[in-house]
Amino acid sequence: MWHKPERIWRAFGTGLFLAVIGLGGSLLALTVFPAIALVTRDRDRRQKRIQAVLHRSLRLYCRAIHAFKVADVEMKDTERLKSLTGVMLIANHPSLLDVVMIMAAIPNVQCIVKGGLWRNPFFRLTVEGAGYIRNDQDPETLLRTCIDTLKAGNNLIVFPEGTRTVPGRPIVLRRGFANIAILGEADLQLIRIECTPPILHKGNPWWKVPATRTRFKMEVGDRLDIHNFLGYRYRSLSARKLVEFIEEYYTESHSHGCIGTGAEAADRFVSQPRGCVS
Repeated sequence: MWHKPERIWRAFGTGLFLAVIGLGGSLLALTVFPAIALVTRDRDRRQKRIQAVLHRSLRLYCRAIHAFKVADVEMKDTERLKSLTGVMLIANHPSLLDVVMIMAAIPNVQCIVKGGLWRNPFFRLTVEGAGYIRNDQDPETLLRTCIDTLKAGNNLIVFPEGTRTVPGRPIVLRRGFANIAILGEADLQLIRIECTPPILHKGNPWWKVPATRTRFKMEVGDRLDIHNFLGYRYRSLSARKLVEFIEEYYTESHSHGCIGTGAEAADRFVSQPRGCVS
């Protein structure tokens, strides 16, 4: 029973840090972001400045989670992300903290967010100012918007599962991300995230924390050259091959309960008729 106070603290801390996301975002939206908009007329420069503020804020947020022992947070090889331009950041999605970790690791990044945030006066300045993409557009418009942002040199976070992973169930990817990558001819940077024991996963309320402290680990994996998937006769076949490869990539690490190395996936794929790792 000695660990019970520590578990109570982690449950309280989890709720507290979830609240900080909302309160902190509202505070920035009411103070910092209007100031940036006021002094920065150029839209692209304004977006980059707001993204930079979010990046630094979320880095501090992840460090605070670790420092207050709510969870352990480890991010490996993230320096490889800092020079990316026009790349899709593909990640598995075990918890609510995944997007926070990615945004904390890379300064120039956009993501697809719920359209309802544009109707929230506290969050509209954040999501609109940072250039984030609404998910309630019609499919063709959403596809074109994602391609345009990649062509402009922005990086785009996509969780190809479409929702958080349910522990114990197989990883199943949707094909939308593959269509964006193929039509936009955008390379993909794979990121693998581990969350053990699970917390903030789909179907589990935030106050149900595990008996031991959770360890979040984000590791930068392979970067895929999209041109190696463009040689098929039909776009649908190219998309299917890309989905199959990435699905296998994540399923293997998920089934072993570990991250693994990018080299393992690279060696396995290069032995096939087409190689893809740049």
